[in-house]
Amino acid sequence: MLDRWVQKSIEESLSKFLKELSRPESVAEILPKGVRIEFPKKDGFGDISSPVSLNLASALKLPPRKVAEGLLRHFGNDRRFRTIEIAGPGYLNFTFEQSALRETLLGFLDGAIPLVEPVATPRRILLEFVSANPTGPLHVGHGRGAAYGDALARILKNIGHSVETEYYINDAGNQMEMLGRSTCLAWRSLRRQVSTEEVDGFLKGSTPYKGTYIKEIAKLIQETPGLLTPEEEKAAESSTGDESQYLPKFTHLSQLLIMEGIREDLVRFGVTFDRFFSERELHEEHSGSSGSAVQSWIGKIRDLTRESTGSAGVPDVYESEGALWLRTTALGDDKDRVLLRGDGRLTYFAADIAYHADKIQRGYEVLIDVWGADHHGYIPRMEAAIQTLSLLLGHKTEFRVALIQLVNLVRDGKPVSMSTRGGEFVTLREVVDEVGVDATRFIYLTRSHESSLDFDLNRAREKSMDNPVYYVQYAHARVMSLLKQAETRRVSLPERWEGSDLEPLTLGEEGEMIRFMDRFPRVLHDVGSSLEVHPFSEYLTEMARKFHHYYFHNRILSQEPGDRNLMKARLGLSIAVGRVLRTGLALLGVTAPESM
Repeated sequence: MLDRWVQKSIEESLSKFLKELSRPESVAEILPKGVRIEFPKKDGFGDISSPVSLNLASALKLPPRKVAEGLLRHFGNDRRFRTIEIAGPGYLNFTFEQSALRETLLGFLDGAIPLVEPVATPRRILLEFVSANPTGPLHVGHGRGAAYGDALARILKNIGHSVETEYYINDAGNQMEMLGRSTCLAWRSLRRQVSTEEVDGFLKGSTPYKGTYIKEIAKLIQETPGLLTPEEEKAAESSTGDESQYLPKFTHLSQLLIMEGIREDLVRFGVTFDRFFSERELHEEHSGSSGSAVQSWIGKIRDLTRESTGSAGVPDVYESEGALWLRTTALGDDKDRVLLRGDGRLTYFAADIAYHADKIQRGYEVLIDVWGADHHGYIPRMEAAIQTLSLLLGHKTEFRVALIQLVNLVRDGKPVSMSTRGGEFVTLREVVDEVGVDATRFIYLTRSHESSLDFDLNRAREKSMDNPVYYVQYAHARVMSLLKQAETRRVSLPERWEGSDLEPLTLGEEGEMIRFMDRFPRVLHDVGSSLEVHPFSEYLTEMARKFHHYYFHNRILSQEPGDRNLMKARLGLSIAVGRVLRTGLALLGVTAPESM
């Protein structure tokens, strides 16, 4: 790859320059972060540039331009570079020869240059995302997290990491009981008139779930014989019945049906998980154990902090106001957090600690959690918990969180109301029904997950270049159409491409496309390190833009016999572009149609 050539050339010249200066250090020692590469956005600054001379100036105790001049002396006669120039305070600007660009394109055509380059150090990663509470269907915000998490997992896997995906089912606590109560009330209302007093007494002052999905679940229970036993049905219908006889069944059935719908929506959206992890299992007591997994981990943390009293980086567990606390302020949190309430109830934080302890025990080196934007304040306490667990388990674990910001639906230039008042909200299924999976996924990925997103439903439905996904897919379809037309005209393309086949490619924009597609592996690696997926969708959009422009301004399928070699060369370039677009769309979970 072109950038690797530049990096290797700089490293080789630096090694010679260090010997000239009688420096004992190796290249890796004096440049531990490696050679930095930049891609100039304006003409006149080369095809690739590097500020390496500025980075080395301090260590070598030389002005940056002197460093650049020293490096330049040792590049030798490298035929891949047309020019190597020193610019400004000491930048090195590299311009490639056409032969180097043809060699790069040839690598894309014969597979010698892989579109996906494995990372030097693969890591075992657990990526947890979506994890929506099973109290209702997935809404548009969950959909954005699903598209982001799935695309990130695909990219991390493809650059060589061992990645597993997980959905954490929050199926314990008061929210699940309220789900059961909400469904039971809806079920009662199908059978008889329910008074306001009865509703208030049954809900115990809490707010019920009121969406139409609750009524649909209640109707299904009502119309499906055998879901409730006669005894459960009788007890549930009476406002004075023993709740323990029927409420667990309503809760179980509601959660089961909601999770079934969530799984169906995810599969339709192209998202699958290696594992669904139930929070409820963390609270269950198993035979032969003293309490639940949550209780066990709280005890272990308490023992650790007793043994490590006063040790740096170990928050202690203490009792105050009848509750049990973890001193997370010792590791940067704004206040300490309760593990066990005064009435004996465990907090959600305690359950999350047990869940992440289970993750660490499974041997992952990196834990990536994808949360909603409203969980921002939760990050410091979990970072403190992870550090504590890492000490307890003797397993250094990297913990990273990606926060998914809000999605604003827009139709006809106006915001679409997504108020949850009354339990109504726009579901992911509704959006997919209206605009399709490809448009929904791609548009979700056009902006940083850390920024709010305006999702224009009208634009997403359009079969035009204004639709972001259509724009990229159509570029791929154009490539395939060119190849079909070439086949119809009986244009024979080489079974094995040679450098001479590509010599007619002399236009500046042809070289620019080759250099741009050569960045593909680097963009993927940047996604893997930054966890930002949107630069990759931007890359594909720009690749499509360059090809559309090239297609409109240059004749690819020529009718002139004398243009046969040029036509073949341009078809070769088009094939490489199509491969980049097809591979890239697949990594985002989007199809690459052959015709549109």
